[in-house]
Amino acid sequence: MNAGIHIEVTSRPDSVAYAALLDTCEDPHIYATLDFHRFLTAAAGGEIRYLLAWRGGRLSGAAVYFTRTLDSGLRLVNSLPWYGTHGGCIGLAAHDSELRTALARALAAALQAPDVIAGTVVLTPSESAQIDEYLAAFSSAPLIESRVGQITALPSAQSATIDDALFTVVRQKTRNLVRKSLRQGFEESIDDSPDAWRLLHEIHAENMAAIGGKAKPWEHFEAIRAWLPPATRRLSLAVLDGQPVAALLLLAFGSTVEYITPVIRAAHRERQPLSFLIWRGMQWAVAGGYRHWNWGGTWINQHSLHHFKAGWGAEDVPYQYLVYASDAHRAQLRGALGAISQQAPYYYVYPHDRLPRDDPA
Repeated sequence: MNAGIHIEVTSRPDSVAYAALLDTCEDPHIYATLDFHRFLTAAAGGEIRYLLAWRGGRLSGAAVYFTRTLDSGLRLVNSLPWYGTHGGCIGLAAHDSELRTALARALAAALQAPDVIAGTVVLTPSESAQIDEYLAAFSSAPLIESRVGQITALPSAQSATIDDALFTVVRQKTRNLVRKSLRQGFEESIDDSPDAWRLLHEIHAENMAAIGGKAKPWEHFEAIRAWLPPATRRLSLAVLDGQPVAALLLLAFGSTVEYITPVIRAAHRERQPLSFLIWRGMQWAVAGGYRHWNWGGTWINQHSLHHFKAGWGAEDVPYQYLVYASDAHRAQLRGALGAISQQAPYYYVYPHDRLPRDDPA
């Protein structure tokens, strides 16, 4: 390691130095903030570790991971846990391979510790271009799981009226749905009250049950509200005849708005209240100077969802999960994956179809 770089491991970084680091980021995201890490601690559990890279007496980069001890005494490591939250290196310029190498080596060492049964790093799309530097940091190659993110580049509010600028981004069919939604008589209500958050979770649970999915627990929504500052969250309701019929939770930090939880009453789906809320949200984002609308990851087989996001001008941005488990630990995982997932439900463990199979009898 370069003698000019010192890696400090801590559970509590200096908040002023860390905030200054985020201020230097070319494209900071909310997943790198101390507030979001406090939320993750409440929602996913485990212990947080910061790898702080100091160079010339200045905090010049960081990487963050969570570690969760299982009943077996072995640990899971995620950078970061909770529904594919992005981890990896923070605050580095694309060309700063020296600093990235130092941090990646420290992060890989944490994943490859003897008592870690499995470890995962979820790269950001911007860090994916430097994946070779991450791979070189591992003493044994990790498994690479590819994902597709979708991001809409938001127009500048200075180039035209906001509506005109947005309509140049959105595809024709989605434009028609937006226009339809604007004729339905919806009103947008920005509501951060406990009742609004309860409504968000209630409809979310209904929507997930309708597709056979598992809803995020109410405690996670409580934790978002408790730990993320009001300036970084926006909960909007589509109200029709005095009744909320859809809701949309957005998180915002730096230049990016994160599309977190959209919900809709099934009986009103045809009237497009969610299109209404997305449109209002994008208007707000453009007016606020945000440059990116991050729709999050989309599974390859989720064709309808991918098409829906693409209709809003979203472009595909690939990113990767780097997943490591030793041969011995992969053999242990084969019979314990279900139990581990129950003990640490918001941690990524290991893809089931990539584990070794029993030899045929």
